[in-house]
Amino acid sequence: MAQIAQEAGVSITTVSKVLNDLPGVGASTRVRIRQVIEQNDYVQNHAARHLRKRQSYLIDLVIMRLEGGYDVGIMHGIQDALEESGYRLVVFSTNENEASERLWLRRLLDQSTDGVLLLLPYEQIGLADTLMTQGIPFVAIGDRNEPTSAFPTIGSTIWLGGYTATEHLISLGHRRIGIITFPLHLTTSRARLAGYREALERAGIPIDPALICEGSYLLGDGVEQTRYLLDQPDPPTAIFAGNDAQAAGVYQVLYERNIRVPDQMSVIGFDDVTYTAQMSPSLTTIHQPLVEIGKMAVNMLLRLIAGQQLESNHVELSTSLIVRNSCGPPRRGPLLKK
Repeated sequence: MAQIAQEAGVSITTVSKVLNDLPGVGASTRVRIRQVIEQNDYVQNHAARHLRKRQSYLIDLVIMRLEGGYDVGIMHGIQDALEESGYRLVVFSTNENEASERLWLRRLLDQSTDGVLLLLPYEQIGLADTLMTQGIPFVAIGDRNEPTSAFPTIGSTIWLGGYTATEHLISLGHRRIGIITFPLHLTTSRARLAGYREALERAGIPIDPALICEGSYLLGDGVEQTRYLLDQPDPPTAIFAGNDAQAAGVYQVLYERNIRVPDQMSVIGFDDVTYTAQMSPSLTTIHQPLVEIGKMAVNMLLRLIAGQQLESNHVELSTSLIVRNSCGPPRRGPLLKK
């Protein structure tokens, strides 16, 4: 592929896309690469790939961490979809460490696998480019750095979820709404924030940068950012957490400061993981169809492994509002300071 790329004046990734019939290559470039292949009598080794498939029946799942209801929900869907397929699942957690990601990639290239599910921001060390170059089928799930049509991805309507959560709080009378985001280099995080901004703008509510806190994915991050929001001169009357783990962190700080939910502070989460209905009070949140995302990701991957064409390279499933007991009208009177 390197020789073909050099002679055609393109990247190895572009050659890989042509060899694997993936989109993202212009017609004239595709023709030029095919001409180079034919002129040099290059033959793609389909037999070797077929042999690997017959010997493996393994699918790799790469995730950031083995914790949190979001990952577990998607893994339940993956397991359900693989149950009758004959494939076994190999799970690797990178713990957001690039050295670990490179270690997994080296092991993957040295060992047999039929396909990969990426449940992490996939552009950090060029994972997607390497998998395409090696001709390994894969599907990317959830958070991503930039939108793409070069390979299959699946997620949910994050912008709509951000808009719906904020609109719900506005409908209850809130005008000071704090938001805790994920890292804003992720497209999905920016989409959640854009939905929040759009809801405020449509309601004619000024956007206060002091109420926007950038965080990560964890409970501890919800703790830290909630303390920051509550210590503002004019604190919010409601907090929109980027996920349910952050919302649990919000609850922890509110409990420490004797601030009652929802009487003195409304809280809304995102994901609708299994424990949200058991929180006290039960958490209003945005439902992501996590199990369905996992199942559909597997179905897409199995079709790719079988050499079938997908109808679309990107799938978004709908989010929805789950109303429970953590939101109410704005408080009356000032919050108690720590």
